[in-house]
Amino acid sequence: MRHALNAIARVLLCAAGFVIAIYGTLQLDGLKSLSFREVLHEPIFWLTVFGSVLTGIAFAVLQRPRASSGQAPQPVETVEARTEPRKDETSESPAEDGDKLSLVEVVGLAAGGVIGSGWLLAVPGLHESLGEAALLGWAAGGVLMLTIAVVMVEFGLISQRTGGLLFHPHDAFGPLVVIILAASLWISYAINPAAQAAAAVDGLAEVVPALAGPDGLTGTGSVLAVLVTAAIIAFVLLPRRLVLRTNAALTLVKIAIPVVLVVFLALAVPGPPATAGPVPGPTTTGVLSALITSGVIYAYIGFQAPLDVTGEVRGGPRAVARRVRWAVYGTVVGSFLLYSALQLVYAEHMASSGAEHGPSYARLTDSATLIGAPTDWLVVLVRLAAIIAPIGSGIVFTYALSREVYTLSAERYVPSVLHEPRASRLPGRRSDSFWLILLVNLVLALVVLVAVGGDWHALAVLNTIPILILYAVTCVVLAVRSELLGTGFQQLLPVAAYAAFVAIALVVNESAWDRVWKGVAVIAWGSLVLLVLPWLHHLRFPGLGWYDAKNHGARLFSRDPANRPFVVLAVYLAALTLLSAVRHRIGDDSVWSVWSLRGLVMIVASGAFVLLVGAGRRYLRQTQLTTTRP
Repeated sequence: MRHALNAIARVLLCAAGFVIAIYGTLQLDGLKSLSFREVLHEPIFWLTVFGSVLTGIAFAVLQRPRASSGQAPQPVETVEARTEPRKDETSESPAEDGDKLSLVEVVGLAAGGVIGSGWLLAVPGLHESLGEAALLGWAAGGVLMLTIAVVMVEFGLISQRTGGLLFHPHDAFGPLVVIILAASLWISYAINPAAQAAAAVDGLAEVVPALAGPDGLTGTGSVLAVLVTAAIIAFVLLPRRLVLRTNAALTLVKIAIPVVLVVFLALAVPGPPATAGPVPGPTTTGVLSALITSGVIYAYIGFQAPLDVTGEVRGGPRAVARRVRWAVYGTVVGSFLLYSALQLVYAEHMASSGAEHGPSYARLTDSATLIGAPTDWLVVLVRLAAIIAPIGSGIVFTYALSREVYTLSAERYVPSVLHEPRASRLPGRRSDSFWLILLVNLVLALVVLVAVGGDWHALAVLNTIPILILYAVTCVVLAVRSELLGTGFQQLLPVAAYAAFVAIALVVNESAWDRVWKGVAVIAWGSLVLLVLPWLHHLRFPGLGWYDAKNHGARLFSRDPANRPFVVLAVYLAALTLLSAVRHRIGDDSVWSVWSLRGLVMIVASGAFVLLVGAGRRYLRQTQLTTTRP
């Protein structure tokens, strides 16, 4: 017990120091006009210094020896010539955490990742943006997500391995592209629990108004969001079987509540009409831009969670493929049907009320009647879903991210300290490395949560843009490794991959400029960190002796075959950002200019797709990678 309390205290000190340092840095941003001497007299400066020192000391204390095994640490080999993980790379032993994932648990990961806060906030937002054409938004997003899902699932099943979302790009492009994708995935997945926590607190604010105001969460609400984020991440430290079964139960509840809501709102009579007002009409531009702005894409993402842990699914290759297909395809199609039904009943009640801007589901159900009786009892279910659904989705993303980071550490993209087993007193685990991974993820999530002030929409955007870039590159990987595909249906997958890649470019281009540049900026900063820190470690920079990740950045100064795919992807992201800025400048005034720009975006995306495929195949030839299809 004493050791467990000491470990918890060290973790809390590290997290507290980091939050204090970030808070102080944000406050110092307003003091830029002061001289250095004047800054020294500001208390917030010394608070920032204190937080930074506390973080450094606490993190240094965290570096405890691993669980004694009597063996020296073995060097970790690269994955450039293998497809199956070594036995010592398995994330958890079955003896400690039970058997592999069943169909119910795989479905729980897929559906649990999708059914979160998206349907609660995207349906009213989409109605406000598109009016009666809101169903077009769900249809467009559903078609795009289903196309991406088919590409990712069918190719992901070729190598049934945990961490495949990053493992396959490593084979096709080399480690430099994986740096960009690792930053995208890590940031997107780490932000998700913070976004879901903010949504849960926002839902609770309907009962406790002091938690949120017109401008977002209040100070009390932000503190509660931080605590909920920490609770979500801490929950994943429980025995894996308990986490998965709890998530499956939560997923069942999360699906049942909106289904009940649809049925009763479809039968109920809307409340008395309010003052009539114009309903916003659809525009061609609006449908595309609403996919990200209104949270449609955000509501769909999460289906890929089973692909993060394919190596943990029960059964042989065929059984695994069957379970993953049922989980992912069923989730995408089912979520489209559920979201569309919600949008229909919502629009019906909004049209009867004559309101222009959408209220919450709770206010709709509070005013409706069924067979003359009020349906205000549905308010309880809606408010319960507004808390449970986001938390459940946050658990799924946290679980999946811990496995991806574990794989990144095993391949030395990040420090090996996140991969090494350590003595653990956690229930059901004799040795464990995930607590340290989850601590890092917690710190990252809290930093972003504090930086955006608990704004769900800002968090949703930072979550969406990086994951779309990850989806796009995964589509290119399939085209690069097309020789691994079978006959028949699989031969059409490269066409679907190309279509999805171009469609993602159009969706990003139609998004609001402030959302695009922020999303690309976090990818750039994350990539820079993953490239620079190993280089500083290689230069023996003080304080970075623990950061023993491979110095992949050194490849940029050589004739390494991994350079070309990296440069092509980086230039493409820069071009996509520039085109988004142009789209922002021209607005919707000139139809000719808008469609001309869309044509240019399609040309640029098509060119990038071809160049990336060519660069990937050249990389394969030069590295002589031999991967056989199972």
